[in-house]
Amino acid sequence: MQNTDAELLLAKLSTEKIIELVRVTRNNYILEFLEGDAIQQFFTEHYHMPQLSTIKIEFLKRDLKMLLGSSVDLVHYASVIKEIKDSNVLEVAQHHQLFFNREFEGIFKKYIF
Repeated sequence: MQNTDAELLLAKLSTEKIIELVRVTRNNYILEFLEGDAIQQFFTEHYHMPQLSTIKIEFLKRDLKMLLGSSVDLVHYASVIKEIKDSNVLEVAQHHQLFFNREFEGIFKKYIF
């Protein structure tokens, strides 16, 4: 019985480590957006918006800072967490970028008008 409990604890810790990795990775991307004119460059490249108003940029930064302090959306990142857990390699793969972008798009699309 104790071995089973210990195994469950180890599995839980590894899942927690994966979630922490996803959170840290997401927060690093957010911090990149908060630097300089990264938001403006992103909107120019992805949404073909040559100039965002200062007010929109400030609201975007506010929303990103709120996301920075929030926990990871486990439903949104479930497949990423599962894939990392199944691979038994504690790293975010390049193709996982899509999940981070989708989360950010939810915020960014509010300001495309």
